[in-house]
Amino acid sequence: MILHDGLLLLGGVVALYLYDSALLLYHNEVILVSRRSGCDISGGSAFELGGRHVFLPQPLCPHQPLFRLSWPERGMVDASPKPMRSRRTRVALSVIAPWTLLLMMLFVVGLPYTLFASSSLAALLAWIVAVYVVIVVTMIHVYRYRKALNLSGRAVMAIALDAVLCAPFALNIVRKISLRQRFDVDLHSLAATMLPSPAVHDLTDILGQRIKVSLGFVEPDSTESRALNAYLNSFEDLRK
Repeated sequence: MILHDGLLLLGGVVALYLYDSALLLYHNEVILVSRRSGCDISGGSAFELGGRHVFLPQPLCPHQPLFRLSWPERGMVDASPKPMRSRRTRVALSVIAPWTLLLMMLFVVGLPYTLFASSSLAALLAWIVAVYVVIVVTMIHVYRYRKALNLSGRAVMAIALDAVLCAPFALNIVRKISLRQRFDVDLHSLAATMLPSPAVHDLTDILGQRIKVSLGFVEPDSTESRALNAYLNSFEDLRK
């Protein structure tokens, strides 16, 4: 394969993968990144697109689940917050994650080798077969654990169709499944019980920046402004 064609193909794969990975977060949304060593919190970048914050997860870590959470824009907290019950989902995702990592290795190592070192049609065909075998095995696991993942048959079919029609999209299977989860959980309860200290600091900083913006749209010393300040202060107390 000509070098120019190989670079174009590789660039197209990277572009498709990053496009599929990117998320747009509302003003009151954050992403909980689940790692083996704990959890991280991100509110996305300062760059906004259509009034929403752009979030791009770690490109080489497609096996890490992402959970979309939100905080009350008016600062009102449920009197009986619910804990985040995600253990069953995480266990199921941990079965799928190694196949996602294997798929990433096929793209990061296998594709460049096939395009630039081997440069043979047979090697490229073998790579394509290997990619789709991994995708099929991954989707079999998704189907087996669909109840633990809270997925309907139609949702599994939609994820499978994405992966089959565009192989780079298959790298985001774990992320797509975890982002489909809905948790009715209070962020303050989550910070107090689940998040490590660095993540609590990050969450408090994000809330401080976002609430400062929100306060610019409400009357000073109003019920809403006092509720927002009280909500932020409750997080400030957690990191003391």
